[in-house]
Amino acid sequence: IGTGRIGGKATGMLLARAILRRERPELAARLEPHDSFFVGSDVFITFLVHNGLWWMREAADDLDRRLVEAALARHRILSGSWPARAIEGFERIVDYFGQWPFIVRSSSILEDGFGNAFAGKYDSLFCANQGPREQRMADVLAAARHIFASAMSERALRYRASRGLLDRDEQMALLVMRVAGTLAGRRLYPPVAGVAFSFNPYAWHPDIDPRAGVARIVLGLGTRAVDRVDDDYTRLVALNAPDRRPETNFEEIARFAQRRADVVDLDANQVVSVPVEALTAQPPPGVPMDLFFSTGEDPSSAVLTFDRLFARTHLAEDLREMLSTLETAYESPVDIEFTVNFPTPDT
Repeated sequence: IGTGRIGGKATGMLLARAILRRERPELAARLEPHDSFFVGSDVFITFLVHNGLWWMREAADDLDRRLVEAALARHRILSGSWPARAIEGFERIVDYFGQWPFIVRSSSILEDGFGNAFAGKYDSLFCANQGPREQRMADVLAAARHIFASAMSERALRYRASRGLLDRDEQMALLVMRVAGTLAGRRLYPPVAGVAFSFNPYAWHPDIDPRAGVARIVLGLGTRAVDRVDDDYTRLVALNAPDRRPETNFEEIARFAQRRADVVDLDANQVVSVPVEALTAQPPPGVPMDLFFSTGEDPSSAVLTFDRLFARTHLAEDLREMLSTLETAYESPVDIEFTVNFPTPDT
């Protein structure tokens, strides 16, 4: 959609897929088809000009002055109007996805570069994409404005200043991705999601090879693995020894197990947090939920461990090989976000 550059996050995703197709086609064949839109950085520039905000491109290098000016700019962006050409582009996105949820993600020029991840500095917003077309259009336009405004947030500007990037030209492109997952009633979520790193700095057992990588996984949307939450836990997995848990007994395993999951609630038209038990009561069709849970001495008390998932599938091995391949190509440690779905007979 539009012209300009597609930003670091979008480029990294496409490049990673290309590396796997070339170096490990058997692993690339396990990836779901790419299904995203790219909103070019020129749309951001045009939006600023259209709303009389071009002066932000000429802002001073002084951080204190930049913060004051950015506060006004964010307010103007959030209430800004869209050029007709941009609206046509977002209409294509909404019409393409129908009423399937998608996520609008930041993909700025400086983001996800070597040494400058910008993790958590810019925003990504889910669009449940329900209701009349006018409402779905309003939601995606609001999400795009919000992400444009996050380019001028205090946390982003302070990060850029700390990295010596305050005077660099920052432009915000967008990556719009279909939400991967399975419908269970009126809830949509991936059975497994998470984030994985090619280097594991926390080797809690002698069998663990730090160079083999580590993953944090959750039931439901990967938001709880990527952003972390203070009131819940994720499953930490050493990819060369997935059976070596940090906990020493089942009581500890149960204490530090995930208790809530994030899902897209189609009736509420938003992402909500629900107890894990609410998902097991109505599991997604075709998803082997028995792979996710374990029981201790009390068979009626199931705990979300994912132990059987790693014992009976090649998930840990696949993640380890993907990360190793990408690290070799980049000549640098890498991290990825991922979801896992289970094929059904008609897919």
